Amino acid sequence: TTTMAYYQYGHNNNSHQQNQQYVQPSTSAVIANYFLKTHGGTHLLQCALSLLASVLGMACLVLPPFPSAAALVATTASSSNNNKVASVTSVQLSKRILNSTTKHQLLQQTLLLAMSKHVSALVGAVILGAQRIPTLGIRNARRHLELVALDPVGQYLFYCSILVVWLGWFGGGASGVEFVSGLRRSVISIQNTASAAVAGGAENAEVEAMSQLLDVLSQSSPPWFLSQSHGGAIIPIIMLTPILLREVISIIWVVSDVLSLAFTTSGGITGKFCQGILSTARSILDAFMSIVISSDQWKKADSFQRQRTLARLVSQISLVLEVIVGTVLFGDAIQAFWGFSFGGGATSGAVVGTRLPLKIVVGKMACAHLYINFLLSRRRKIHALVGSIRSRNNE
Repeated sequence: TTTMAYYQYGHNNNSHQQNQQYVQPSTSAVIANYFLKTHGGTHLLQCALSLLASVLGMACLVLPPFPSAAALVATTASSSNNNKVASVTSVQLSKRILNSTTKHQLLQQTLLLAMSKHVSALVGAVILGAQRIPTLGIRNARRHLELVALDPVGQYLFYCSILVVWLGWFGGGASGVEFVSGLRRSVISIQNTASAAVAGGAENAEVEAMSQLLDVLSQSSPPWFLSQSHGGAIIPIIMLTPILLREVISIIWVVSDVLSLAFTTSGGITGKFCQGILSTARSILDAFMSIVISSDQWKKADSFQRQRTLARLVSQISLVLEVIVGTVLFGDAIQAFWGFSFGGGATSGAVVGTRLPLKIVVGKMACAHLYINFLLSRRRKIHALVGSIRSRNNE
């Protein structure tokens, strides 16, 4: 790779001559230079943001969605009529609601971190472009910067930004940003009151706590895309997969670069250890990619072509999911507009029988409109993807 060629024998600026011979820098110096001198000096920040976004995104996908209040009411009523022990206690329901609010927060934080990572990437591109003006000229440097801004950095900066706005202000219920904190305060207060009542020997404390939790869950209706009854376990996966794919692969490439640099600049046990890890990882990647694409095509490709092939595969998967996200935003806007215009009962994030405020309805429609324009700007890629799918089916 270019990184490997650049750092194989160290920077000329960081090595010095003694008796007309180059002194190879230490492994730690080369790795530090790799993080601090590449990507316009923003590489270390980008790696940290990618790692945080990946960790929080994975944690978000593991946590459960909001339970359905209607289903819990039916289950509780059935258990009481049949004199059976309730399948869900108030303590279990409280923990699940709190975990679900954490899922909502992690979804927003993952998008914010990914957005910050792409902002730092744009800053790094601007710094690199400014440094290359003496050699490339202003026109060519601007052209390179425009390519970076258009695809994929600029596109995913917009993707994360529009979802952050939609989740934080227009997708989080009638109370917007305050939805999560208000629900958490209510659940904790109910659980503390129930615990004190049980300690004082009060009867029916469990039933009362369960009833209050169900009332809170019904009145503070969660966003429909995080509700168990509306695919709350699937929609966050669809939203975060395009981001997590790129961030995880980015982290893997960084680890591969660091191991390559450590193998090149060190010897002995450390060099053999790094070489063993690299060989194992490449064998696993070769086996996987040989299944996904043609085995001969992957084996004959060089390192640069393999990176482009992997990037193309990730782009196609992400594009499919981005189109699905667009249908989610469009459907949410239509539902909000219908409920506001015709009073069609509950809408996403609203109390049953009420309508969302006008500013939230307008915000949802604006987000959907901007996202559809975003997809229309990529219609060539969408047409190419559809054509490739059809050609594979014909084969």
